Amino acid sequence: MKHLLAFSVAALTLASTAAQAQLYKPTLTQEGNQWMITFHDDRSSIHSRWATQGLCFYFVGTNGSHEVYRWVSNTYPNWNGIAEKEGDQVFMYGDFWSERGHDGMQWELVTQVKDSRPEIGAGHWHEWVENTKFGSFWFFGNAYFERKGYCSISRQGVASAGTTESYDDEVGLQLSEQALERYNTLEPPKDEKGRLLSPMGQVER
Repeated sequence: MKHLLAFSVAALTLASTAAQAQLYKPTLTQEGNQWMITFHDDRSSIHSRWATQGLCFYFVGTNGSHEVYRWVSNTYPNWNGIAEKEGDQVFMYGDFWSERGHDGMQWELVTQVKDSRPEIGAGHWHEWVENTKFGSFWFFGNAYFERKGYCSISRQGVASAGTTESYDDEVGLQLSEQALERYNTLEPPKDEKGRLLSPMGQVER
């Protein structure tokens, strides 16, 4: 993931910021950068719910017509990655367990609510862990997203930056690094037998 993060930042420097269009609303951060993601087992006839995790998004720039974000979990230790958004479509990838485990999410913002109801998104979440042969593909299922305001580390807390995001500032990069440092100290979740659980809620194998 460190190499992917470095690549993504390098790609951003190639974009001509002056030629970029306005960010497509809603963004993943301006209206609140705290989201919750919940996994639902696609194989189950009732789509049973598994784990719910918190995600903090940080806008870091654009790549062509795509908005680029870093994301860091504030409920699961050392789980983080990159997201790119075009219109309502969001594509995410990230790593956990010291980059041995991987997640991918493809989802869409489905509501832009103006009253007290939260903004939501829906899509798919797949998760796998590397091994020495073909890789261990674990599960593929539905993902439900819900915006929950602001993370404790957010642009709202940066007085000099205000709440406006620009294409060429370093605020998002700095905040994402702060979030990595803070949330890496979390205790990993375990089941009743003491076995490590993945972000999705699967037992380590």
